[in-house]
Amino acid sequence: MDRLFEGKELNKGKGGISNLTHDEISRIDLTRNAFIMALTSHINDEVWR
Repeated sequence: MDRLFEGKELNKGKGGISNLTHDEISRIDLTRNAFIMALTSHINDEVWR
């Protein structure tokens, strides 16, 4: 990612996802949403049976 974005040290800042989405989605947003999606089978267990 640093090569793609000219060495901005993305791991110390907003992250690559912020640059790729022009700050529409942050690293925290992406992680939170992925976590929620991973739990859908537990949140809606009656649908997944």
